[in-house]
Amino acid sequence: MMRRWPLHPPPREGEALSSRVTRLAKPYGMTVEELLRHDVAPPGIDTTVLTRAAVDSDPPAAVLLGLAEHAGVPLGDIRRMTIAGQVPRLLDTLGPEPEPGVGFETYVHQDSLLWATGQRDRRPVPGWRAWLPITGPMRRACPLCVATAPFFTLASQLPLTLSCPEHGCHLAPTLGAAGTFLGWEEANTHTTPASAAVRAMDVRTHRGLSTGTVTLPRRAVHVGVWFRLLRTLIDELSTPVSKLDAHSRRAIEHIWHSTGHPVRAGIVGARRPYEDPARPHQQKFLKTAATAVHLIETGEIAAHGTLAPLLTPEPSVPADTRAAPGPDAEGQGCAARGDRPRPRRPGSRPEAPERPHRSDR
Repeated sequence: MMRRWPLHPPPREGEALSSRVTRLAKPYGMTVEELLRHDVAPPGIDTTVLTRAAVDSDPPAAVLLGLAEHAGVPLGDIRRMTIAGQVPRLLDTLGPEPEPGVGFETYVHQDSLLWATGQRDRRPVPGWRAWLPITGPMRRACPLCVATAPFFTLASQLPLTLSCPEHGCHLAPTLGAAGTFLGWEEANTHTTPASAAVRAMDVRTHRGLSTGTVTLPRRAVHVGVWFRLLRTLIDELSTPVSKLDAHSRRAIEHIWHSTGHPVRAGIVGARRPYEDPARPHQQKFLKTAATAVHLIETGEIAAHGTLAPLLTPEPSVPADTRAAPGPDAEGQGCAARGDRPRPRRPGSRPEAPERPHRSDR
């Protein structure tokens, strides 16, 4: 058992491990690398890999255990501050694919939202990993959060959200290594409120990361379903209109125009994975995905994919139109509720039917 550090500020909601370790090292006048290599890593660990950038991805299990014991935080909470700790909720695996392209096919093409699954062109994307930018982690923060208590969330490093769930303003790009704020990338950075559709989407994402479930109009779902729904929708929004029928073309044009961006964020030519384009294009796609979810939920557009029912309320059935119960209604009711009828004990006689009441007795 490792000794508990006397100073260990508590973790923040959704905080990335690099941000957490930066705040742990600061009271002792140490860098992140010095703290990890000299006070956390056990003998035999390759300390050259313990960098700010690597600590948010998949740090050694022994390092996570050391941080948990030193800071008095459950090991599971520490691990969820890393990308590896979000497997399989956020992405299926960080390891190699069993077959080239199967990861993208399973994550993105297994379901659909706007239209039937077969209407999209299926293409292999070998070596793909959901939500992980090809250019590396993003550096973004909320201007209001930085002004009060600087810290960085794990979600802010990925093209997964656009706004701060607490203040509802857009995240802004920052300067500095992972977990460190040195300044804003743009000198005139100021607080910009996000749209209602974007805030609703991002609140669901942050709550899903912290609780494991997301509440949708039809029912609560596992957060992994929510992430795959969003990523499937983004792929549908990137479909060239030339490959769509007239109805689907009108729907996708209406979604993009409602957001204020050109179709496909102005990208012309072959399709590229969402994780590949420049970040301004990623932001346009994610904002348009939030708009699409809002339009589906309000009934302004109709969605016909396998996941579409999750974004619409359960249809109500008037009481006077319900079918009269039949002789097997009781058993059917158990099946509909997911209950299991109580089995009879071996050798017992079936229950006798209730005798009809006779009024002449």
